[in-house]
Amino acid sequence: MSKRLQGLIAGVLIGVMLSSSAAFAKNIYETIQAVYMNVKLVVDGEEITPKDVNGNVVEPFIYNGTTYLPVRAIGEAFDKDVQWDGETATVYVGDVVKPAKEVHLYDKPYLECEIPAEFKAGKNANLSDRNITNYIGFDLRNKEEIDSSNYEYHNSVTYALNGLAKKVKGTFIAPEFNNCDSAEYRVNFYNENGTLLYQSPIMTGSVSPIDFEFDPGKALKLRVEFNGHSDWVTRKFDCRIDDFAILTTDY
Repeated sequence: MSKRLQGLIAGVLIGVMLSSSAAFAKNIYETIQAVYMNVKLVVDGEEITPKDVNGNVVEPFIYNGTTYLPVRAIGEAFDKDVQWDGETATVYVGDVVKPAKEVHLYDKPYLECEIPAEFKAGKNANLSDRNITNYIGFDLRNKEEIDSSNYEYHNSVTYALNGLAKKVKGTFIAPEFNNCDSAEYRVNFYNENGTLLYQSPIMTGSVSPIDFEFDPGKALKLRVEFNGHSDWVTRKFDCRIDDFAILTTDY
């Protein structure tokens, strides 16, 4: 087989690999004319024979005046691991530091919940009979009466992080209630040792949604604690976090 024909075939194969691997990008098909001229690879005075992951020899080639070398051979020549992530069409040379992805906790099971009957999450759209999705929250029924017109509430839910979360993020939403402008609440986040990691501002019905993000460190667990009160014991209301998620490279 002639060197020019080998180049044409290589170009087709490169185009196929580009189009099939980059799932998030447009398909790319390109035929190129590559020149094979027995290009040698010498690193620190030692000739290296480039090979693929299966040990087959891979010959470098020249295209449009640029010499193309197998990245695996280059990486291994410098004692670097080379890994291919087909999902994102990314070559990692050396330490693999994958970009963090967003994992929504409203779609994940919790470890513990103080009063599960009050807890609502996910896409069930039944928080106080309102059409709400992508959240965690409490439809509040747990109340400790202080007098005939005042009550306080407390509830929490705990998720497993296993030390894998780089960030915790979401949006605090003001209390939803019926004719109860005095209702307010605050959200505290704790790790498995009870250390406070983050605290929201006090939120009332007049507060606009508040985006938040914090680093939980190496927390193995994340306890999300809702605390609040209302001056009207007869008013039922709820509190929630929308788009509650963690950023992680592995979950």
